[in-house]
Amino acid sequence: MLKKTEQRPSFKSDAIQEYFERIIYQNKLTILHLHGSAYDPDVVNLNKRVIIINCNYETHFSYDFRVAHEIAHLLHQLSSSNYHRNYFAKVTIEKRAHIDAIQLLLDFYFADLTSQKWRWDNRFNFINTFGLGPLTHLVERLLTPIKKVCE
Repeated sequence: MLKKTEQRPSFKSDAIQEYFERIIYQNKLTILHLHGSAYDPDVVNLNKRVIIINCNYETHFSYDFRVAHEIAHLLHQLSSSNYHRNYFAKVTIEKRAHIDAIQLLLDFYFADLTSQKWRWDNRFNFINTFGLGPLTHLVERLLTPIKKVCE
């Protein structure tokens, strides 16, 4: 069980904080930190372009991933009027936000490294850094180079 906190979660590094602050500023987003129950997840308000982080939410995902996930919802307007009524729409929307959030983190983490092999060989460091164990399959899918069929 994760420890409840009344403190605001923090980023893993100043560099990633600056990376997200730049994305938030450039896209005119707002991020708020509230202290809800341990069971209330982070959410976004698409109309107001606001990310609401619940500082007490119990999850094994890193704070960095949580912020990236909510940014992904806003950048790609990943919502629909059926979100709360249709289970399959919700699953699709959340999976897309996971993929886009992972891509945001990959772009930061491997910014100076273009070698596909090096990225692949270091995928578990990336996964552990951001608490993405349950999403290993998505990380690997994003790191697997697309092979040309007609070579």
